[in-house]
Amino acid sequence: MRIVFFFSFLFCFIFLTGLCKAIEKFGFPETKAKIAIFADQLPPHLSEAQIKFAATHYVGSQKLTLNTIKRLRKYNPGFVVLHYHLALWQQQPEHHFIIDGKHWGNDWPLVNKHESWFWHNAKGQRVRSKIDGKYLMNISDQGFRKYWKTSIAHQIIAGQYQGVFLDSASPALLPWEAAPADPRLAGKAVIKRRFKELGGLTWSRAYENFMRELTSFLEFLGFATLPNIGALFTTWDTTDYYTTASGAFMEGAFDTKSIKDWQMAVARTLRLIRNDKIVIFQSYLHDPYDYQKRIYYLSCYLLLKGRYTYLFYFVGPIFSWYPEWDLDLGEYKKPVHNLQELQVKPGLYCRKYQKGEVWLNIGHKSRSIYLKKPLYWVKVKGGGPVDKRGNIAGKIITTQAPKIVLPPWSGAVLLYHPPEALQSKLLRP
Repeated sequence: MRIVFFFSFLFCFIFLTGLCKAIEKFGFPETKAKIAIFADQLPPHLSEAQIKFAATHYVGSQKLTLNTIKRLRKYNPGFVVLHYHLALWQQQPEHHFIIDGKHWGNDWPLVNKHESWFWHNAKGQRVRSKIDGKYLMNISDQGFRKYWKTSIAHQIIAGQYQGVFLDSASPALLPWEAAPADPRLAGKAVIKRRFKELGGLTWSRAYENFMRELTSFLEFLGFATLPNIGALFTTWDTTDYYTTASGAFMEGAFDTKSIKDWQMAVARTLRLIRNDKIVIFQSYLHDPYDYQKRIYYLSCYLLLKGRYTYLFYFVGPIFSWYPEWDLDLGEYKKPVHNLQELQVKPGLYCRKYQKGEVWLNIGHKSRSIYLKKPLYWVKVKGGGPVDKRGNIAGKIITTQAPKIVLPPWSGAVLLYHPPEALQSKLLRP
């Protein structure tokens, strides 16, 4: 009997150990040696060719029903899909999300019965967003917290998702989005003012407790939490986004012309990357043919990339592909601990990979870079929507140069050897 018990215990231990390793990063693949693209959404009614393209080019996506997920995983069993859910807010009745993996709906009828779950202003009124009318919730109410984590878990399981993208998560949004309805949240109140409704905590500290509890519950089940914390440009925001969740979705990443803000956001982001957190950068283009902006976003990503770091930028049709995402730089030479390690001169940064290097000029004047030997400077042409046949337009062009000039707020990718089947010519300075 003891022998049976021992082997049963040993089997369970080995199984659970293997399971923990398998779900260590919740199905997200390592990114040390590739440019990993996580698409914000995919359009409905994709052709089979488009499904195959998405499954074999993107790491993953979100807001997908189980039917589409199964089609994608036919070509890529490891395709990552996140459930979409608000973090601190309740969707108003007219706005829907995927409630059971198959159908779009809303749990408003149930939530609406629990007045204590809602955040109220000094007049006892529910507080709504000035942007889209969603309702701010009392994240310290125990009944709300229990419902939130169990309902999200059920939705994740039903949709066979690897985790949840928690939108509108940053307390730093409240002064802008909720303060008109509740003036007590104006200014820096979310980090300074203690609220009786939150058990004597500030909104910032209440968020940390709320997110830690939610993350602990979902990670125990094998699922990731990825709150949308924005671009981290808010100077006064001292909220801990770095240890309270499985990672972060950073909307609007790198989109600034303030050197101070950029450096602060990068330093904060590196806190996530150093801890092997999952980080998804999403930025926006105003023009799909703004090649300087595209390479700038890519260069920022390559400068900071860690083991679980993903990228996306787009404009117009969201189902797009850009040729620079196919670049093969190999692995980075070493992980980044702080920005100073990469600084060549004030505002000028460089990081080396096995097959090339990335340069970034963060400043208000052009910088000339004289290379020790001519390298292959990557230029791109085209890129954009993926058509019904799974075709894309765009290509990479390289020019061999002993010197490059970087305009303000721009980046460059340089290869040690030209990509196969591409002709390059020597450019003299």
